[in-house]
Amino acid sequence: MNASSKRKIISQSEISKKIAVMNEEMQGFWANNSWDIRKCPHPSAIELSKNPALRNRWVRFERVKNLWLRTELKYFYFYHLNNGIWNAKTVWIRKGTVINKMLDFLDLKYPSITSITEVPIEKAMTEYRTYLTKRGVRITTTNYKITANQEKTPVKANSYYVTNLKQFMEFYENFYFDGEEWDKDVWDRRNLPLPDDKVNPTQYEYTINFKGFRNTYFKQLVKRYCKLRLNVDSFSYVSDIAQRLKEFFNFLDMKFKQVQRVHQLTRVEIEAYLSELNMMGIKPSTITGRISILEGLFSTLLRLEWDDVPSKILIYSEDYPKIPRAKPRFIDEFVLEQLNSHLDKLPEYIATMTMIVQECGMRISELCTLKKGCLLEDKDGDFFLKYYQWKMKKEHIVPISKEVALLIKVREDKVSEEFPDSEYLFPRKDGSPLKQETFRGELNKLAYEQNIVDKSGEIYRFHAHAFRHTVGTRMINNGMPQHIVQKFLGHESPEMTSRYAHIFDETLKADTLISLMKL
Repeated sequence: MNASSKRKIISQSEISKKIAVMNEEMQGFWANNSWDIRKCPHPSAIELSKNPALRNRWVRFERVKNLWLRTELKYFYFYHLNNGIWNAKTVWIRKGTVINKMLDFLDLKYPSITSITEVPIEKAMTEYRTYLTKRGVRITTTNYKITANQEKTPVKANSYYVTNLKQFMEFYENFYFDGEEWDKDVWDRRNLPLPDDKVNPTQYEYTINFKGFRNTYFKQLVKRYCKLRLNVDSFSYVSDIAQRLKEFFNFLDMKFKQVQRVHQLTRVEIEAYLSELNMMGIKPSTITGRISILEGLFSTLLRLEWDDVPSKILIYSEDYPKIPRAKPRFIDEFVLEQLNSHLDKLPEYIATMTMIVQECGMRISELCTLKKGCLLEDKDGDFFLKYYQWKMKKEHIVPISKEVALLIKVREDKVSEEFPDSEYLFPRKDGSPLKQETFRGELNKLAYEQNIVDKSGEIYRFHAHAFRHTVGTRMINNGMPQHIVQKFLGHESPEMTSRYAHIFDETLKADTLISLMKL
């Protein structure tokens, strides 16, 4: 049995037909076996070719003599360029420095295959790492990231040489897959017919991964359940459901191998799992979330009368830990003063976002998806900000200061010139909205580099949602009625706003002194 038949790949004759279609698609410049960036019609290539310092002018596919493999290689780069996934800089510069090694390796190792899918990915990656190592090429690289403790730490990762081949092979595992997206063990949201409100474009979460299940039966059960949940829940939440259920069923497989079906479950296994959760040292709210996901699965199986259902109630209300009332995680003024004194050291767009969120207190997803035209002005010359609340699935409008309104106007003028086709105020290079992680990462990098500390002298760790808590708490402390704060923040209920009713120590001290003076 060949490798492709094990991995649900279409037949060799179907692959041959697809390769013929690839050649038909790649006409003109793309049909060449050497791609000269100075002749490439792609807009990003036209712009990049003007750079006099450009060193990698050519991508030479003729290095691979195998015509089948050469077509797959060319189409791999053609597809990513012409579908807006990569730009010319990615192909000619980032990958251009490593592609020749990959081409030479493929030509040497696989001169006779009719598709790259004939080779298992694990086998090819092992052979390629050995090939690179023998030639003195590094197969890993060291990146640095700021940890949750605000410490700079090295992180080992595959080098571009290695990731280039891995991406190429995984592309064709997907491209030649024999079935629907739902049949795969990794669902890519970009290939699923999901409505816009199920996908938050500011998150990097593109996939739901079902790989790693120790029991195939439970994997298929969870896949069916997750497909159902996508009708009502967000993609990111369903991704979390898949991960948590994988952890539970793998726990079962390791500790209670005899349990092969849901109807075989008893309180013995559930109580063992609850003990496992409690010994992990995670927060009560996290434990509650995991129990809730499990109970959600069981109740759905029973309610919809699936073939394999629990034989009895397995989870009770007393299984849920008590969750302490959470205090608002506002940012101390001591920290905000330091942050604002260093705004000039942030990228311009991040500094603007920081000023907006300090005043408006929106969620990070709402900040990242602000659109051109979000600024409104009334007949009195006062300004308002209009934005979409992803959590509530509705538009929201709040008043803003003229100073912040001016920042937004300046930003909109700049973006309209640089990204005329993007609808967003803070777009990425491809026109999509900025990712949440970019905003958080820039703030925490600033805190590390400029030594922004809390009152105990520890480097402060910024969480984007803390700005929302700060605005709500500040409004309450300034005497704003709670129903006004509720409307400003766009909360559905008074209970959501009441958590911000936390009195600053300074406010409490001042009010107490005033009261004592009146005695």
